[in-house]
Amino acid sequence: MNFDGATFAEDGTAGIGVVLRNEEGLIIASLTQRIPLPTSVIEVEAVAARRTLELALELSFDNIILEGDSEILIKILKAGGSSLAHFGNLIADILFLTSHFSKVKFSFVRRQCNGLAHSLARCAFITQQMSVWMDEVLPDLMPVFLADLHSIL
Repeated sequence: MNFDGATFAEDGTAGIGVVLRNEEGLIIASLTQRIPLPTSVIEVEAVAARRTLELALELSFDNIILEGDSEILIKILKAGGSSLAHFGNLIADILFLTSHFSKVKFSFVRRQCNGLAHSLARCAFITQQMSVWMDEVLPDLMPVFLADLHSIL
């Protein structure tokens, strides 16, 4: 499961992108959502991680690997403790959501392995509401999906 965030400072919003994949790397679901701009970039990433877990629960996932390109966020989540940071409530939400899965692993990935989630986050700029696709992604993003798939296999 990949997540990413993007900021659109020009209009005070941000976008989140989520990709849920099976063991072979094929898409089970993808999501793009526009949100009010949080106070920091890491908060955008944390909101995206939380939304990824919510979608995974909605789709009855049990064992997950949560992958994102925010090294700081992944380190905080791996530590598993409470955070005194200004976004500590988001960390607490994420850790609470992880308690609903049998197995959770947090993994930092480089941007080139997170391209589809990043592209979905950028697409949120043109959407006014949350969009979810089952077993697919926006047709315009198919080349990005294929590049991502090649990088993880």
